[in-house]
Amino acid sequence: MGRLTKGSKRTRIQDYMKKMRSTFRAALKDDDLQKAFDELWPTWSSEMAAMIYTDIIQVMDLILLTSIVDNRREIERLKQELR
Repeated sequence: MGRLTKGSKRTRIQDYMKKMRSTFRAALKDDDLQKAFDELWPTWSSEMAAMIYTDIIQVMDLILLTSIVDNRREIERLKQELR
């Protein structure tokens, strides 16, 4: 992993992830969508290095993120049904 310096990309991504949790997640009205968002957090954390090499979140990215969270909700529902 890279060094943590003031304003480093890693720090900015971590700050952005926190902001997403406090704004985007909080704005989701459906509890299942909020839980699905929470399920994405471990992946984002473990794939931090990959994200460092990209630019994060433009308008289309937000649209896609919303779709990803919705898909995750459906996956979690299906997993629950299988139990």
